[in-house]
Amino acid sequence: MRYALALVAAALVAPAALRAADPPITFQTQPLNRVLDDVRAAADLIGGERAVKGFNDKIKEEFGDKGFEGLDLSRPIAGYVQLAPKAADAVAVIAFPVTNEKDFVELCDRVLEFPPKSLGKGMYALPAIDPKHKARMKFADGYAYVAYGVNPEPALDAKALVPLNKVIDPADQAIFASKFHFDRLTPEVKLAIPGVIAELRKELGLDGKDGPDVTGVTRVDNKLILPVIEQFEKMFTRYALLLGGGESAALRVGLDVAAGEFSVEATLKGKPDTLLATAIAARKPTGNKFAALLTPDTVAGFKTRLPFFNDELRTATVKGIEAAQKEAGAPPIGKDLVDELFKGLIRTVKTGEVDVVGAVRGPNKTGDYDLVVAVAFDDPSALGKEFKKLVESGTVPIEGNRFKWDADKLGKVDIHTFKMPEGRDFFDFNKPFGDEKATLAFAFAPNGVFVVVGADPVPAMKAALAVKPVESPVLDVVLNPARMKKFVDKAGGPGLEVERTLGTDDKLLSAASLDVTGGKELKVRFGLNLRVLPKAIFAGEDGKPQTESVPFKK
Repeated sequence: MRYALALVAAALVAPAALRAADPPITFQTQPLNRVLDDVRAAADLIGGERAVKGFNDKIKEEFGDKGFEGLDLSRPIAGYVQLAPKAADAVAVIAFPVTNEKDFVELCDRVLEFPPKSLGKGMYALPAIDPKHKARMKFADGYAYVAYGVNPEPALDAKALVPLNKVIDPADQAIFASKFHFDRLTPEVKLAIPGVIAELRKELGLDGKDGPDVTGVTRVDNKLILPVIEQFEKMFTRYALLLGGGESAALRVGLDVAAGEFSVEATLKGKPDTLLATAIAARKPTGNKFAALLTPDTVAGFKTRLPFFNDELRTATVKGIEAAQKEAGAPPIGKDLVDELFKGLIRTVKTGEVDVVGAVRGPNKTGDYDLVVAVAFDDPSALGKEFKKLVESGTVPIEGNRFKWDADKLGKVDIHTFKMPEGRDFFDFNKPFGDEKATLAFAFAPNGVFVVVGADPVPAMKAALAVKPVESPVLDVVLNPARMKKFVDKAGGPGLEVERTLGTDDKLLSAASLDVTGGKELKVRFGLNLRVLPKAIFAGEDGKPQTESVPFKK
């Protein structure tokens, strides 16, 4: 492991061109008045006027009648991190735009737990987050520079302050953006990476030794976790070697009010003609074997492919499953079924294509709905046989003769059915799925396990078994507001409240998504539709969004 870490450091040092004056990590916001306006607009999308009023009232409660007086809302906040060979010596610097020193000090006095303390020569002491570090503040060029670290004072020296034109990128329109510049790392910092990682492993109790870690908590069971950790270390080493060809990485938080979307995006760009750039360019689009199950008549659903995209992640997961099976021991019933389940999970993970899709679809011609679920499982034939054997053994009591084996088939795949039991008084699951006709169909296909619930599930099952793989995001949660209202009505729920919360759009909307793409840069992007998911989460009993919020921490 030490040799591998040394290779990592060497790879990172090799292409470096030292520019010590430029910080390797920079970050910035948009001008604060735009940030506040966008947050208010987002609050309006989620909760309407009540949410906006709640946000404004909370600002007044925390900042007083003077509000942000002392802070220049027309300019952005920016900052940077200066790294050092010892992680403890790193210093973070944040620059707050101010109207004048006096008003900003008074603002700090209103907001912070303890008031700023003057140390002379324009230096102020601010309360630190933990006793091992210090926070210091100094004013220069219309900004209040706050430095945080074990020894932050030198970072606030006039000659040490980094001009903000080297930090702020005016073309970047993200609400918050942070960039990592690989070529700004000094050789000393790069060569210190193995030691930092070794210390981190020690603190986390992953160095193979017994006894408590630095937090006083007993170390993890090395026999279970270390084989998994070893795979993650291999992955880190391989990727870190690739990062020797890195040009830049970035993290951006966006708020598109017009589109009603909140987003988080991470990017990685390699230098031309490097292994990293080649690997990023060669990345294929994500696929999903069952994504086509989300048809135009979908009420709500999701599709995802679990992240087993490299050998290390697959091997780590397999070792974790094997350890979990050994730790759990033999179950009191269904041992053979559980054994086949674990064997199949291991086979499936090794394929790297662990797809899961679920959807409620309808209404159909009779006004009923279908529930369709597909889970990737490599050759579940043995699992199906053991399941049937367990059911027919009578070990698990089942009311009535509800199973019908080999009710139909598609090609060589047998389709079985199970008559759903009647719903209970307090919750009738069957009601939207055909009520007393509700039946569950299931099949063990070569590439997965399929389940359909509905009044007549076999035709839907045959259609599900015939779907072909298509390109798809890593994760996508979808919803049709108009169909959701009808579905809730059918289930006997408060459909009007759903309509008031989600609206009346009769189209399939992406509520949340995660996508990974290659090409010129590697991009990982998460998007959240503010008009759908947050409104559903924060809706009150009357269908109107709640506005109570957690108090800001000073």
